[in-house]
Amino acid sequence: MKRPFAILGFKTIVSAVTLFYGVVPAIADLNETHLLNPLWSEHARFHAAWFLAFSAGVSGTALYLLWWADEVVVPVVLGLMFAGGFWVAMVFKSAYGGALVDTNGFEHQILGFEANSFLFSVMTIILLVALVFARSHRR
Repeated sequence: MKRPFAILGFKTIVSAVTLFYGVVPAIADLNETHLLNPLWSEHARFHAAWFLAFSAGVSGTALYLLWWADEVVVPVVLGLMFAGGFWVAMVFKSAYGGALVDTNGFEHQILGFEANSFLFSVMTIILLVALVFARSHRR
């Protein structure tokens, strides 16, 4: 039996995380340190624009599935895929010459941790807990 208040709370939390990955990167990256960075090649900026549009589309799809199609597992998995992409990029950054912070950028911190690492850690934990919850309420 589904518990309506538990499901509503679940959907609200997953929606907050989904909006985070759908909106915050656009806000954070539509500036001179990323998408409009004159030091980046045109092709790198193209990939940044593509990524931002894709994230917004996946986020919108996840919200649709969550609220209008009454699907709970797939939106969580989409969020975990988004977070997983961050973790893959983080783990392999030395292999492709990447970095968490641009040399001409500012390192944001939250509670003494690099902001992206902190936020993606929180997001991943929330989504993993949500996945367990979603799977247990699907039966």
